[in-house]
Amino acid sequence: MNSNLIKKLASYLWDIPIERCSSPQNDYLEVVWCNGRKMLNTKEANFSFGNGYKVFAMAMKHIKEPIRQANNVLILGFGCGSILHLLEKKYTYNRTLVGVEYDTDIIRLYKEHFATDYHSNPQLHVQDAAKFMESNDASFDIVFIDLFCELENSWLLESQDFLTHLKNACSANGILVFNTTTTNTVGENIVFNLQKWLTTHFKTVSKIPFQEFNQILIAQKPHEKPNV
Repeated sequence: MNSNLIKKLASYLWDIPIERCSSPQNDYLEVVWCNGRKMLNTKEANFSFGNGYKVFAMAMKHIKEPIRQANNVLILGFGCGSILHLLEKKYTYNRTLVGVEYDTDIIRLYKEHFATDYHSNPQLHVQDAAKFMESNDASFDIVFIDLFCELENSWLLESQDFLTHLKNACSANGILVFNTTTTNTVGENIVFNLQKWLTTHFKTVSKIPFQEFNQILIAQKPHEKPNV
């Protein structure tokens, strides 16, 4: 029995550390075996393959057909690839995938500990999500937004400029999928205002509760009307 298999089995009893490091963006990062799966954690939160993985697994159940039809997908908050895992392993998505992650060390951890599990070769950008969207001129059929500051929603969810860039990056019938949290009044207000903004700019907007605090927002852009 090889050492990785032993660690994987032991991780059902307790977390098995693989690597710990720090970065300018995160003073504590760790990759561990947990419940038979590699996971990325920060000091306060799970970044990949924990609760967020379950959130997007739930979200994707509501957009199965759009995933099958999508030609290009953008992930803002790539982490160590949990959304990639769902797309490839559960929906056999094998077309264009672009990932944006602001922490160089997280991308390094992905490449060293996770990337070999996948056939996909995503186009990865080590960049702040706001700056990426400012300079982006591509359109996407689905955009996943998984942006947090530890356990709180990113301030970008309150930025009109950022939200406008997201809307403009959607293809004719594109979809935005947000993972958000409502652990306090501030979070509740952010999600309320985000949903309100989406409702004024998208054809359909759905809010799906997940467990106690997460709220999934799914917005689909209307077809553009041709000029006559």
